[in-house]
Amino acid sequence: MDPFELLDLWRRQAALATGYAAMAPFAGFVVANRLGSMMAEAGSPTARGAQENYRMITEKLTASVEATFAAGQILGGLATAAGPVAAAGVMVSAGEAALAPVNRAVRANARRLAKRR
Repeated sequence: MDPFELLDLWRRQAALATGYAAMAPFAGFVVANRLGSMMAEAGSPTARGAQENYRMITEKLTASVEATFAAGQILGGLATAAGPVAAAGVMVSAGEAALAPVNRAVRANARRLAKRR
């Protein structure tokens, strides 16, 4: 086992965790904005509100399908991993691949909702 391989794996795991953590403020903003909009719509629904709720659902479904597909393609390599460190590397790669579409969707959503105010 190469110690540099372990160090690289640790670095990638830390970067992946940081990537998810960096997305949190954007996700929090989006959730708070969406909940506020849904509460305002509860008493008197509008066509714009219904359209926004539909868009919210389709954006999340699209991002989750893209993330699942990206991770699934990489996880196929898990069966041929040479050892536990290589298997962990495949799993980190799958996490990195899954993070990209979700991160892109959350940030785009936050930008769009911020402009709307």
